[in-house]
Amino acid sequence: MSSWDKAHLGPKYMGLWDFKARTDEELSFQAGDLLHVTRKEEQWWWATLLDSAGKALAEGYVPYNYLAEKETVETEPWFFGSISRLEATHKLQAEDNSKGAFLVRVSHKAGADYVLSVRDTQGVRHYKIWKDDVGRLHLNEAVSFPSLSELVDYHKIQSLSHGLQLTMPCWKHKTEPLPHWDDWERPREEFTLCKKLGAGYFGEVFEGLWKGQVRVAVKVISRDNLLHQHTFQSEIQAMKKLRHKHILALYAVASAGDPVYIITELMPKGSLLQLLR
Repeated sequence: MSSWDKAHLGPKYMGLWDFKARTDEELSFQAGDLLHVTRKEEQWWWATLLDSAGKALAEGYVPYNYLAEKETVETEPWFFGSISRLEATHKLQAEDNSKGAFLVRVSHKAGADYVLSVRDTQGVRHYKIWKDDVGRLHLNEAVSFPSLSELVDYHKIQSLSHGLQLTMPCWKHKTEPLPHWDDWERPREEFTLCKKLGAGYFGEVFEGLWKGQVRVAVKVISRDNLLHQHTFQSEIQAMKKLRHKHILALYAVASAGDPVYIITELMPKGSLLQLLR
């Protein structure tokens, strides 16, 4: 039985944003579309696109962070999962948000299950959400709800403390993934250098574009500076295995010819030093 025949089996996932395929292996879909995931491979999942009746339409690779399991809280635009208090504060204080913008996150402290973080005029307020013995959720014992969605809807109408009322979900940043490919080595011609970001002892770093579509950071290194080729290759192999939200992701390398390109995730706000200044 093929994966198409099994499309109706297992949990369904919903598209959070529109995604347009850039390679033959990728699968295009729109926000709200239903998909069935048959294989998970780190940043990319193999999925089948379904119609309203659950019939398979097409299949291919999709970016994992563009999906959430259907009929779960992860599909809600205001749910941000397991982020810290500091991360929630930074997200809500971004210029895209105003007073009343909010998000719900998983609590990292004992005694509460979730936290409702809301932007106020002077900062961000954090409200603990508890779950009682029968599974109902509440900010205070006076009123409780069977789900986070109903709790949020209630406080869009009824004010929280300090007269604060929920308005719009915190703006959720959509990252544009580099295309799915098995070969990390890419032709240099696929990348355009747009703006110099900085320079170091071994090379320069530019903001660039992959095929004019995806913003990336490109480190340009003269082959003369690669004194120990085996060390360079070892470092590249190590970077391929590193996947963490606090570590820049390696996307590709262009090591044929001179200079050598190392393509990584772009930090849109620049370096930490620039931010601190």
